Amino acid sequence: MGTDASGGVEMNKTRYILIVILLIISSFALAEKLFTPEQLREDLDFLVSKIVEEYYNPWLKVDKTEFWNLVEEKRAQLDHDMTWSEFYKITAPLIAILHDQHSMLYPPMDAEIKVFPFRLRRVNGYIVVVDSICELPVGAIVTKVNGIPIEDIVEELEIYGISETRESRLNWLVNYFFQSLPEWWGTEEFEITYLYKNEEKLLSLEVTSSKHYRWITQPVRERNPSFELCGSIGILKVPSFNKAYENEIVDKVEEAVDSDITDLIIDVRSNSGGSTRNALNILQYFVDIPVKLAKGIGAKSYTRAGTDYAVSDYGVYVYPAEKRFSGRLWILTDENVFSANLIFLGFLAREGIGTILGERSSETANFGFKQQAYLLPNTKCTAKLSKARILLLEEGRHIEPDIPINLSLEEKISWIIGEFDPVLDEALQIVKKTRE
Repeated sequence: MGTDASGGVEMNKTRYILIVILLIISSFALAEKLFTPEQLREDLDFLVSKIVEEYYNPWLKVDKTEFWNLVEEKRAQLDHDMTWSEFYKITAPLIAILHDQHSMLYPPMDAEIKVFPFRLRRVNGYIVVVDSICELPVGAIVTKVNGIPIEDIVEELEIYGISETRESRLNWLVNYFFQSLPEWWGTEEFEITYLYKNEEKLLSLEVTSSKHYRWITQPVRERNPSFELCGSIGILKVPSFNKAYENEIVDKVEEAVDSDITDLIIDVRSNSGGSTRNALNILQYFVDIPVKLAKGIGAKSYTRAGTDYAVSDYGVYVYPAEKRFSGRLWILTDENVFSANLIFLGFLAREGIGTILGERSSETANFGFKQQAYLLPNTKCTAKLSKARILLLEEGRHIEPDIPINLSLEEKISWIIGEFDPVLDEALQIVKKTRE
């Protein structure tokens, strides 16, 4: 098969333009505070020391030689005065390479981040608008930014992607990091090419600030828990395990357990985690005896022989509640589940409790947790690092549905933007058919 030379030239041209944009220092950045190479390297040394000394196991997924070569590469780039954002672009990959969902370099607390006036989600490989405060319509599929194919941009940004798997990193980049692209490119005006109702359109827009439009990972749907009845089937929706919802979650679970239902569907789709206590508050209704929450935890072990990584007992149990749900349990999940939600799902999968419906998780079940923050002395960026690794299932294992429910792109977009819910409809049909 022959090679399309013109296609190769075009691809190289696109890459060149992208790299140039990423390296250009915009004029507005000149007004920002500049840090000297000595200050920048002090922050780099501080960051590296915390990764090596405090992170639970820097070499679990990273080759030592590769890491130290990357450190020297970054050090060499810190050879002139820079803003915090320029420093961030250079050094953030040092944490991202750990591939841990709870370890990341964060901008200074008081930084005003330039963001797009819209939020995106990665849906079946496409980049979909899920919230917008500009003329870009919700439900649109973004294909290019300033004429550059969206796939090329995401590929170039992959060095900043955290999380265990590439699939999960790509989701995280689009669902969160991409919104702040104006900050990293140093550009305030953009042209967005998008598809909407099968028509390609072009929109010119100006960026906004994170102080006016939050830079967040959460989807825009309602995050409060809810409970509803569909005949003798109960539907408990838990979009978040955030500790702010602890009392509401307890109340809704109690309502579900006290209801006259034969089946309970717990919907945790796109629940990105929160408090482990909220997971325990639900799990307690589905065990007869105390059960270990996890297989163990991995952390640094300090002995006379030196420092090593060791696995020990976690010591946290799921204790049975005074009353127990006696019906059939169903769990509805999707690829965008993280943190405490993985603890919830991992426990149920390991103990064989309930039937899992929906999609395979993009992230693996085991992950780093017990996050600790470290403030860099000069730029005031914050390095957050996991101090331990919770072990729920075998390493590398994902949350796999017992009964997969796969949607078309259009169906999945319709749920994400709140038009209708074909997955829940399918789940209800599955539950009803098992009674026949």
